[in-house]
Amino acid sequence: DRRALREVLAPVVEQDNVVNGLLALIEQANHDVLIVSPYFVPGSDMKQAFERARVRGVRLRILTNSLASNDAPLAHAGYARHRKELLQQGIELYELRSLQDGKAGAGTLRSSAGSITGSQGGSRAMLHSKMLVLDHKLTVIGSMNLDMRSQIQNTEIALLIASRQLAQEATANI
Repeated sequence: DRRALREVLAPVVEQDNVVNGLLALIEQANHDVLIVSPYFVPGSDMKQAFERARVRGVRLRILTNSLASNDAPLAHAGYARHRKELLQQGIELYELRSLQDGKAGAGTLRSSAGSITGSQGGSRAMLHSKMLVLDHKLTVIGSMNLDMRSQIQNTEIALLIASRQLAQEATANI
């Protein structure tokens, strides 16, 4: 199992940034990729990696903020223009929906402590976690979003954890 892990990681560690490392991981996927990215704006290289994964039969699920829960409307607009194409590729897209009036409802995430204060001053839930789970065995947690800013401009970090238990628990929780 360690040898197989080394083979998966070899192209990842050769990359010059975290987002390219994630794309290299997606290229290694055999069954399932789960992505959580609050600011998700796929570039052409991301869409190509997703398409190659789908051709291999890999299930791709992405969780991002909806417009209502996003504190960066321009980032959401950048994502929204790709939504139809991604869905046509067979990618499953999920958007966190926030209710600003404080009423919890079906499909809305709420913390057990109550409302979460957003950057615009209203009480609402907002996705901020950044994670990738690959084939129910590898989990990546870090500061990266899957967008061009994280890929080109920002200095991002990520922790790759090889634990089937953690990957399965993270997937179940999401």
